[in-house]
Amino acid sequence: MPSKGSVKKSVAGKEAVEETAASTKKKVSTSKKAGKKQREELATAEVQTELLPAKDEDPNDEPSYEELGEETAQIIVDDQSSEDLDLADMEDALFGPEDSPPQDERLGRARDLVQEGQIGNAIELYRDILADSPRNVKARNNLGVLYDELGHPELALEQFEAAEGIDPQNIEVLTNYGSALAVLARYGEAEQLLLRALAIEPDSVVARASVGILNFRRGAYAAAELELRWVCEQDRESARAFYYHGETLNRLGRFDEALVALERATVLEPKNSRAFYTLGHLYDRKHMIEEATLMYRQARGITAKINHIQMS
Repeated sequence: MPSKGSVKKSVAGKEAVEETAASTKKKVSTSKKAGKKQREELATAEVQTELLPAKDEDPNDEPSYEELGEETAQIIVDDQSSEDLDLADMEDALFGPEDSPPQDERLGRARDLVQEGQIGNAIELYRDILADSPRNVKARNNLGVLYDELGHPELALEQFEAAEGIDPQNIEVLTNYGSALAVLARYGEAEQLLLRALAIEPDSVVARASVGILNFRRGAYAAAELELRWVCEQDRESARAFYYHGETLNRLGRFDEALVALERATVLEPKNSRAFYTLGHLYDRKHMIEEATLMYRQARGITAKINHIQMS
């Protein structure tokens, strides 16, 4: 085993660590002797190699999906990680706290896994981070976002609730928490959280988009249209805002405007099957059969791919 002093790592050593981290779902043998042997082999591979600098976080990342929550809160709360996350026994895991990669590097690696479409591995990596640091707001928030994206709002709520308890002034957390509650039709609670976010930052585009979507879910389409139109004017790259603005316009009977908004949404988010499906209906209304058929085909193809990923 290497000494506790500085140990340098080569590029190959770093890649080996990342490859091992991506497979954290697999446990080593329950035999502690076998687990110890694997850790010794990994440590040996790291000796006499060069340490690469930690991967910097991209400040231009979209905050609502990849690097949500800009600070790790300092407020102490109860450790709920073992209940929230159903974590494996760390003694049996391939990496223990003493030889895991630094947390900032693991957060960057989790972000990369999301970009590569390896959502399951990203979730496991966030869970590993939380096993070591249950009060890591960024990891909890991002894990909640992934659960929400996969259609597991209850699991997402557990993470958002814990993150909000740690950092109650975090706008991203408040917005995501409120949005998840809105999906479950808990509109009153959702509104309180979103109003808290707006009280902190009244012109937050993300928070106002969430308020517009909440109004849409409530059926208050006129109020939703006003809010979402403002968001789309402020942020021409917000796929979520353009999608819900298009759906809102559709329900208000403003079909031509809805068509424009939803076409923009599909450009910004090509994997939004619902946007393509609604576009199919709008093209049907205009008796544009070929265009409608293409939109329906696109929607079915995207849905099939998503179902395949969730089952794998």
